[in-house]
Amino acid sequence: MFKEVIFLDIMLYHAFLPENHQHHVPFKDIMEDGIKSTTQSNHVYGNGGSIHLEITERFRPVGAADWIDFKNTVRANITNRFSKSFCFPVFTNKIKVFNSEISLNIYDQAFYEDLKYTDEEALNFDTGKSLEYWIKEYWQSMVSLEQYIEKKPYKEPEILIFEDVPRQIIKVCEK
Repeated sequence: MFKEVIFLDIMLYHAFLPENHQHHVPFKDIMEDGIKSTTQSNHVYGNGGSIHLEITERFRPVGAADWIDFKNTVRANITNRFSKSFCFPVFTNKIKVFNSEISLNIYDQAFYEDLKYTDEEALNFDTGKSLEYWIKEYWQSMVSLEQYIEKKPYKEPEILIFEDVPRQIIKVCEK
């Protein structure tokens, strides 16, 4: 089961975007439904594992938990990065942390590889490494939330929760 001792004081944050933002989700919707993988505000976060799922799955490490499904994630921050956020305590052990810099390289390389013959702008996004290379690196960066907090192995974490956040534990936090 879950190690409660380390996480009693840990909160996670999810963007509460202004009404004029394209990925705004009304307060009442979050308070009625919680935060799900289909919640629009997830789109302001990265999820490098979801870019080319067939390649991500091909390089899935042996022994990676079955519940790691990049199509079904809630994204979060470990600090409040927005003026207003939904916040909630850590409630599950189905959380993995990845290096967001690697995730950005996956986005760039995928853009390059997908459009290099049809969009001249794509040529500016070639990282010099293959998409397969970046996805292998992404998997290697995977750590548990506990491991991330203990060692902080990279500056910008990409926190993925592989479970919906129940409405009962969500509140609003402001900077």
